[in-house]
Amino acid sequence: MATLRTKLPPANCLVVFDAAARHLNFTKAAGELGVTQAAVSRQIHTLEDNLGVPLFLRLHRTLQLTREGARLQRAVTMGLEHIANTAADIRRIRKAGDLTVSTSVTFASYWLMSRVAKFRAIHPDMELRLVASAPVSDLAVAGIDLAVRYGSGNWPGVDTFHLLDNEVFPVCAPSYLKARGALAGPVDLLDETLLHLVEYDRNWVTWDAWFRAVGVEGQPRRKGLEFDNYLVLIQAALDGQGIALGGGRLAEDFIGRGTLVRPVEATLGSDRGFYLLIPRDVPLSPEAKMFRDWILEEAKKP
Repeated sequence: MATLRTKLPPANCLVVFDAAARHLNFTKAAGELGVTQAAVSRQIHTLEDNLGVPLFLRLHRTLQLTREGARLQRAVTMGLEHIANTAADIRRIRKAGDLTVSTSVTFASYWLMSRVAKFRAIHPDMELRLVASAPVSDLAVAGIDLAVRYGSGNWPGVDTFHLLDNEVFPVCAPSYLKARGALAGPVDLLDETLLHLVEYDRNWVTWDAWFRAVGVEGQPRRKGLEFDNYLVLIQAALDGQGIALGGGRLAEDFIGRGTLVRPVEATLGSDRGFYLLIPRDVPLSPEAKMFRDWILEEAKKP
């Protein structure tokens, strides 16, 4: 007798298919799932091979579901929604006092952790769990009560509360600036060692974009250093290895302590910011309400 395992297509392919069918765009599906467009394409091909039929018509710059694809989408949507709702109900039946907050490692390290001790002092009996970023669309399914994200403020399936605006400006260690001497303005940065983040999301401002925004033409004349992790990039700046672009609210504690300084005053305002996200249509626990109110108040402080 055939088991579900032998009858079902690969489960991960079905999750990817759900996103691709909703967006009718592999790139948008990849962004939702936090994977590459190529990974989405591979999963869809695997699913089509498993079923023996095409699920999408690949038209010029667009996708369209085939008849079989539309049938599968209806089945997958109903199945995944039922599983997600059941899982969310089960996760809500947990020990009173638990609270799970999802945020990026960067935000947790450079803003939240220096303040969260205040919250724990007010609520010493609450079990607070901080986890690395989960896809916004899966917060409730992942058992996430609240999340903090950086972006434009528009995400599907969640209610958003603005926390912090952001600015982008150069930062470096005092020792670096002392060794190199004072800089008169942004154009002088072209002669400095610049620290670059080479793997970044669409929210990240590169040095090229920053120079264009402040009216500086030309290319850096010194070899820089490249990093694929923001925490390592900032550590290099703290170590005096060069000048990095920092997010204003993430760098403010370093600047307040004097471990980072601004070599020039030029600042690029950002149309993006930090937002508190709450899964829509999921009742907030008393603990989640306490954290929501606390972090919104904390974000108002200079």
